[in-house]
Formats: sequence, structure tokens, C-alpha cells
Amino acid sequence: MLGRCVVTLVCMVLYAGIAWCAVPVQLDSEKYPAVGTGCLAGNCHIDHEPVRSHDSEMAKQIYLLGEDQGDPNGCVVCHGGDPAAMWENRVHEGAPPESLLTEFTATPAAAPVVERTCGQCHAKRVYSLQRSGMATGAGHMSAILQGWGIKPESPVGVYTVTDVDGILPPTGTPEYQLYMRTLQKQQQAVFTERITALPLYHDWKRIEATPQLAAYRYTRSECAGCHVWNVNSGGKGSGCAACHVRYTEDGIQRSHTLQGTARSTLVVEGKTVSGIAIDNCAKCHAKGKHIALSYSGKMRISGTQKLRAMRDDVHHNGMNRFGNPSGGLLCQDCHSTRAMHGTGNISVSGRVNVEIECADCHGTTEKFPWELPTGWQDEFAVPVVSGEKRGTTSLLPASQKEGYVYRPEDGYLLSTRGNPFGNVVRRGNAVVVHSATGISYAVPLLKTMAQRQTWKNPHRAVSAMVQNPKHMASLECYSCHSGWVPQEYGNHILGTFSSVDKLVATRKTEFVQWRNPVLGVNGEGRVSPLTPLMQQDVTLLAPDEAVILRRHIFPSYRVQGNPQTIYNVLHKTIEDLWVNRVDTDREETALSVYSSAGSYAEQTAPLENLLAASFVVAPLAPHTVTRNARTCESCHASSKALGYGDDAGYGIAHAPLRSSWLQAALSRGGATEILAQGKSKQMQSRRGSNFSAAKVPYVQLLTRTGRQLQQVGFHWRLSAPLSEQQRKRMEQQNPFVSIRNGTNVTEGSVMVIGKYEIDAIAASAAILAIIFFVIVAAFVHTRRCKRKNDPKC
Repeated sequence: MLGRCVVTLVCMVLYAGIAWCAVPVQLDSEKYPAVGTGCLAGNCHIDHEPVRSHDSEMAKQIYLLGEDQGDPNGCVVCHGGDPAAMWENRVHEGAPPESLLTEFTATPAAAPVVERTCGQCHAKRVYSLQRSGMATGAGHMSAILQGWGIKPESPVGVYTVTDVDGILPPTGTPEYQLYMRTLQKQQQAVFTERITALPLYHDWKRIEATPQLAAYRYTRSECAGCHVWNVNSGGKGSGCAACHVRYTEDGIQRSHTLQGTARSTLVVEGKTVSGIAIDNCAKCHAKGKHIALSYSGKMRISGTQKLRAMRDDVHHNGMNRFGNPSGGLLCQDCHSTRAMHGTGNISVSGRVNVEIECADCHGTTEKFPWELPTGWQDEFAVPVVSGEKRGTTSLLPASQKEGYVYRPEDGYLLSTRGNPFGNVVRRGNAVVVHSATGISYAVPLLKTMAQRQTWKNPHRAVSAMVQNPKHMASLECYSCHSGWVPQEYGNHILGTFSSVDKLVATRKTEFVQWRNPVLGVNGEGRVSPLTPLMQQDVTLLAPDEAVILRRHIFPSYRVQGNPQTIYNVLHKTIEDLWVNRVDTDREETALSVYSSAGSYAEQTAPLENLLAASFVVAPLAPHTVTRNARTCESCHASSKALGYGDDAGYGIAHAPLRSSWLQAALSRGGATEILAQGKSKQMQSRRGSNFSAAKVPYVQLLTRTGRQLQQVGFHWRLSAPLSEQQRKRMEQQNPFVSIRNGTNVTEGSVMVIGKYEIDAIAASAAILAIIFFVIVAAFVHTRRCKRKNDPKC
């Protein structure tokens, strides 16, 4: 028995020694193991940087695998091919017998092969990513189909995929898994076990008879270009490479080195950088809600490729706080690997995987982050999971140990769902964020600022967060701290079938705003900014340029039951919306059904039976945070913020004719001329009609009597406009109303003059000083005039 143990021990030592010697412990970070051989022989690929630094653990693992496959440099591990071949056409053929690949691939991170390349070492990440919204596009596709009046029998995406590992996410802490299980029970319509590939209808007669089926082609063209697992995947910028490789604006690969953590550095334009660039995120997240562009302080001018410089987000700002080093946070510094790669479960809303809340790092005025309970600010109709302090942890899940592991110090902070932030640590009663850029930042804590009275604007801060604790309990922090919100109102879509199986679509936005938005309630039940999501009318042309639809508005359908009642008439066309103004007393509405004969059959339905409104606005976190919160009157004295419409209070937006080719075209009445793609098309509608003034309630969410005109979101049950109680409370606290009534303004601490707030005592002193200065100036002027005996005085 002893002999066997000795033999086993000796074998283990020998095996460990061989494995250790296969790659030197201190491998030269500038050199491959076998320079001048295989793919690096001659003049081939000698300019390619390593996938990771040669002395990194990832590179060592690749070299070990490559050694087994006949290539010490490890190229065949990801690319396949035959590095021993003498001719190039054979080098780029086949794969080693030990490889999971069957043939050479120039794009190993692309979707068709990633399970056999990246998945060799990151199988769980690949599995989760395949089921995430970044891959399936299910959330965006459901939103687009909504605007065309389509509710598929089951959720659709860019490809078919099934969740085969059960309802619990295979990642995260037990507290996180408990939270997600509770969330699934409360929000069943947001989760699904299967997504089917988006269908494409090639039968032209079917599309002509039911025009909304053109939505499937339109959706494919809109979504397939971004989502990393799209059907055209296979290029250098798809799959894992979409995020982990840097590209130029023209799509040219900048480096062969993968980017990811603070240790994965590369040189770009002579500067050493690390982490995943915001530009990579902006390639996709610059559309729709404009999150990445907003974070970097830019706004795309509608209908162009031009950007307008707006206010920079405080987290992205070069000098985000006095005392911190220069440089801004990357997206990955806040959004966890579960938000990026998915959780392994399938959802139809991207919000499912976003687990960070403002209080997770900043706390509240009464509690530090580690003193808050699990579930704070992330309720989603789920009661706070634990009333106890969430605390911190010194342990990380296995999935978070694959990247850069920072020292826990006094513990890693926990997210509201119970997962540790591997890059955010407690240091006494302070919080430090380690950015993937290699920079560390001290985080301002609200409790510390309240204790030390170090507010930048003390009167406004105390009034909003200390004297009015309801703000902290029922508002998202970014409802007040968003500097601006991108809002694109009214989308006109022109879809032209150049042939029976090819749809060319162009889109024009009626008008763009980036000032203070409409406020509503998000899926968590908290007050949040809203932005237009689907406010479209569709003009559809047949291959013979006959008009199938002209400025048609489809009725949209609710994904899950929401008790809110929509008053808005489900109009057939945009002209109907202009004629049947929103302040009508109609209690019934006409649903239009298009027939193949080119006519519309009307069906009358009571309002309470309507499934949804034609227009949809959505809650969002704008990512335009500023230290100075928006002023009190920008919410309490704004009809737009309350949902009643623009600042005039009528909910009517006048669109200048020069900004809308459809506006100009339709101004001619029934016989219309639409300008698109640089050429005019004479279009005689199959359903001619005239219309009144070009006024559309794009901005208005509800009437003063509480009738709701637009739908707020369609995934989460609590999404809705501000309730009647909330609107009344806000208007009762309107500072201008208080001034008219002769009462104190915001408990006597702040005085509102125009659009500016100043301390009441300071204001009084300033006014007295001005009066005194005027009196003195008048007295001096009078004395001078008397001395000179000037008759003009």
C-alpha cells in the first residue's frame, strides 16, 4: 500500500514538473515561444500581437494546448489550419486532429464556431451569451413588432435557442439566485424558455393581403446588424470579437490582442489602453435609447451621421470629482459580467440582466451601501428580499475570478441582488472603484456628505433628499440627476419593395428634443424619465410603386396584462389622429383591418377592451448624470414632466415642414408626393383623404382628466404614467403655486426666481443691496446735476 502511494506521488510530481516546464514561468512578454516557426515563419503574420500578453495565464494555457496540436505558438488552437504545411493553401485548410475545429477559420470569435474556439475554455460564458439579449435581440424585436401591430405566438429573435439548464441562473450567489427566482414568479411574461428565429415571408400575395407582415423584413434589417449572434454572423466584428477586439470607425481591426480587464493592455495610436472601449459599446448602443452616446456626452442628429456635443456624464467626465485622478469610467466598470454575457436564462427585456443601482455604490443619506437591504431600488413588484443589512463579502463566484481579481480590503460591495462587485471595495467607511482602465476612484457617499454637510448645493440637496425622504423611496436617482435625455418623437417609415422579396426602408424623425423629459413610473415602481420608443406611421410601396399603406398606424399589443386603460383612439392613419383630436369625448374607437381588396373594414370596440395604444414611450436610465440635480420647478411646474404635454400644456408639437419629407409631401392632400432616397415618387393613395392642421400629440401622455393616450413600456407590469395621486402631490408642491398662495416655498429654504433657485436670506439681502445701490446712485446723480446746473437734470 505504501509503495503504491509513493509511486502515485512520484508520478504526480513528474507530471506537474513536465507541465510546469512546458511554458517558462517568466515567459518573455515580448516574444512568442517559437518565433519563426509555424504561422510566424517567413513574413507570415509576424506583425500579429499575441491574443494576450505572453506571460499571462490565458496565453500560457493557449501555448500548452498549441503544443499538443503541433503549434507552440497556439495559433491553431483558435484558428485551426496546418502550421506545418509548406504551401499557403494548405496552411489555411483543415485542423489538427486534437482540435475541436474541423476546418480553418479566420474569425474564431464569430458565432458559427465560437463554441469550438472560445468555448474550449469559456463554455459557460458562451452558453449564457447565446441566450442573452445581446445575442438574441428578442427585446428590440418585440418592440419593433409592437409598432407594426404584431404579437407573435412566442418570442422571436435572430435565431432559435432554448434554455436547457433550468429556471435558476447557473451563475451568481445563492442570494442572487433567490432574487431571480422570485422575479421570475412575479414577472412571468418577461422570461421565456425558448426563442424562435424571426420568420421571413417570401409570399408576396400574403404580404400584400396583410401588410403588417412586412414588419418581419423590416425588423430583420433593423436588428441583424448589431446583435452578436445574427444570421449573417461570421465577420471579424461578430460574436465575442464584437466587444473584445478594437476596430476603427471603418471596421478595420486595430489589434490582434483581446481587450477585457486592466491587465489586457494594448497600444492604440501610441497610447497604452486597457478595458473594453466605450466606442465598442457605442457601435450598437448609439441607436434606440442612445445610451452609449449619451454617456459620452453626444447626441446623434436625426437623419444624419453627425453628432452634437452635449453635457458629459459625471462618471465619464475626465475629472469626475475633485481629488480623483483624471479619467472616466468604462461601461464594464458598473455593468457586471452577468449584464454583458447574460445569466443563462432567456428574457425578452434587457433590464433583466442589469443589476446595478445607484445606491449600491453611493448609499443613501441615512445608510452606507453595506447597510442597505438586498433588493433596495430594484423592487420590480418584488418585496425587498431581506430587511437585514446586505454587508460585504471577501469571496467571489468562480465566474468573477477569470478576470482581474482585486484585493477585497474590508470586503467587496454587494449589488442589490446579492452579487459581489469584484472591482468595488470597502475601505473603512469609504468606497473605492477600480476601473478597467487601471485607475481607481473614491466614491462620494451620501451618508458621509450628510454627516459632514459637504453638499455642493446644500439647500437643494437637503430639501430634496433629507427633508423629502419620499424622493429617495420612490424616485430613481437619475430622475433628478440626468442632465438631458435624448427624445426622438414621431418616426415616419417609408418601406419600398424593390422586388417581391426585398424591402428597402428609410426612416425620418419628426423632431428631436434633449431637454427635460416626461416622467412616468418604470417597471420597478419608481419614478423615471421616459423616452419615445415606438411612435411610427408606415407608408408601404409595392414593387410597381402602388401605395399599399399611407401613413398607417398599426394597433400595438401588450405583452403582459397591465391594468392601465388606454384612452387613445387606435387610428388608421396619421391623418385620422390629426382629425380626431385627443380631447374628444369619444368612448369607442375604430380598429382598422386592411383587406386584400384595398379597403378598410372598421370594427368598433369599447376602450376597456383595448389591448394597447398606438404609441409607446419607455422608461430609461439616460446615463447623463450630473452633480447638480434638475431644479424643483422643472418637475413640479412642468406640464411636460407631469405628462400633460409640452410646455404650452396642450400636448401638441408643431413640426417644421422643412424637417420632414412626409410632412411636405402630405401637405398636398390626397394626391401625395413623397421624397425619398434623393428622388421623388408620385404616389396616389388607395385611400385618399384630407386632414386638418399638422398637430400630433407625440409628447402628451395623458389628459388633465387622467385619460391615458400612450402606452408606457410593455414588458413590466408596473410601467405606467404618473398616478393621479403623484400628479396632484407634485402640483400641490409646485413652488409657483406656493408663491401665488403666499405660503413658504419648499419649507422656506429655497426661493425660486424664474428658472433659478437661491437661498431665501441671500435673496433678500441681494434685493436690499440692489435697492440701496439704486437709491445711492440716484442721490449722487441728483447732487451732480445741481452742482452743474444742468437743465436736463
